[in-house]
Amino acid sequence: MSLPESPAALLAELVAIASPSGSEGPISDFVADLCAAWRLDCERLGASLVIGVSFGAGPRLLYNSHLDTVPIGNGWTRDPLSRQWEGGVLFGRGANDAKVSVAAMLWSLRVLAESRTAAAGARGTLQLALTECEETSNVGMLRVVEAFGLPDAAVTGEPTGLEVVRAQSGLAVLSAHWHGTSCHAAHVARVEHTNALFVAIEDLRRTAPWLALPGSHPLLGPSTIAATMFHSGERHNVVPDRARARFDVRLSPLHTSSDACELLRQHLPNAELSVDSDRLRPFETEESHPLVRTALAALGRPRAIGSATLSDMALLQGVPAIKCGPGQTVRSHTPDEFVLASELEAGVDFYTRLAPRVLAT
Repeated sequence: MSLPESPAALLAELVAIASPSGSEGPISDFVADLCAAWRLDCERLGASLVIGVSFGAGPRLLYNSHLDTVPIGNGWTRDPLSRQWEGGVLFGRGANDAKVSVAAMLWSLRVLAESRTAAAGARGTLQLALTECEETSNVGMLRVVEAFGLPDAAVTGEPTGLEVVRAQSGLAVLSAHWHGTSCHAAHVARVEHTNALFVAIEDLRRTAPWLALPGSHPLLGPSTIAATMFHSGERHNVVPDRARARFDVRLSPLHTSSDACELLRQHLPNAELSVDSDRLRPFETEESHPLVRTALAALGRPRAIGSATLSDMALLQGVPAIKCGPGQTVRSHTPDEFVLASELEAGVDFYTRLAPRVLAT
């Protein structure tokens, strides 16, 4: 294979390989071959990769980002799989979320593996996990944790504008179920029945499109509950005996899915509530932790921030971790997604300088 000669060339190659969630095989092959050419230790777990650089005995620092993207979608005015930089800008699906972090982290590992000067003072192991299915099931990170256990510290590469994120909202998905008694739609005037659709409407009209739980996290704000889906009935000629609404719940560390259920129960007295998912729990690392302070010092930032968007950091509960990467979150999942060459260069510089500082503490 032709080896990329710069981080910009590497990112262009990554963007040119389509990798929608669940179809990461080709990009995983490319990165594995690249690691072999660079003589970096690389282990494959499905379509996820774990790349390691050892600096002797000591703690294990995990860098992690993801290889998958959301589907390309509509509305593009440029080739979403282009290798071409346009005046310091690279357009393409995943350029910002999160292949710029992948390229910057991968290049920093190469530099640290090859340069004693760059890695001076480091003791321990730097691992880079490039995961599959972060945009969907998070199975890649689950496999990494199962195979290697939890690290001593972690840095998740996502587009944060190189702001240090130490708190991240969690996600819970709740369902409300209403029950009725069905009948043939032709007999509604003569057969006793209870239309579950209208039982649900009676509850839903008394609440609001979204709710806030009591209290507000200093970095993440209020925990919120938003009604996002509704379903009732299977056929036009049958009065429905069931209805269901689903709710997207964004939780700060102040709240749990049980708290959200309790608030919804007050607004939906005729519904049965269930928690469909709450595995992506809220995450927070104390501002005083050395990892946070070291990252802030490396970037010249006065303080860390919070983030409402999800990442694989949610699966590192109990580990001191931050989310920090080049690019801007508002560009993620949009047509004509793009990243700047200056952002990529700043990411490479940050990741290269951070690991030795963390592993020296």
